[in-house]
Amino acid sequence: MTVKIDLTISDPSWNKARLKLNALAPSVLTCAWKILPLRPKIKPRVSLLFTSDSEIQKINRTFRKKNKPTNVLSFPQFETIADFPHAPREDILLGDIVIAYETVRNEALAAHIPFKNHTIHMLVHGFLHLLGHDHLDDQDAEIMESLEIKILKKLNLPNPYHFL
Repeated sequence: MTVKIDLTISDPSWNKARLKLNALAPSVLTCAWKILPLRPKIKPRVSLLFTSDSEIQKINRTFRKKNKPTNVLSFPQFETIADFPHAPREDILLGDIVIAYETVRNEALAAHIPFKNHTIHMLVHGFLHLLGHDHLDDQDAEIMESLEIKILKKLNLPNPYHFL
């Protein structure tokens, strides 16, 4: 089952990066979806916005009261995966993911990792937030990070926390 993507690229820097996001994003999120245990029998859909630091800062200020850019923001439609529809359903919007070009690029440079790898990590990280995962405490962070590592390994990418 493929995760359907509603893709918006509002910062042309993403196009210059040549990541082919219209193909990359669905394949990454579909891999993540298939790895998850206990996933509901729905056809998931995710809205993605690839944007700039200035735009994500505005969104962060409006919705999180934090007046600074960040790498990724997620806005889930459901609080946890248990809240998803139980009956088989098609085209269920899981939520929105927003990713900022400059912050992701700068983090990748600082960690000496490929920009594409870090972008994929941010997609996975944001997607797990849509599924109810978080990192507010050490136990939740460990669960979320272990899922990220498992998904990225399936995508033939190294543990992103090894570099940070």
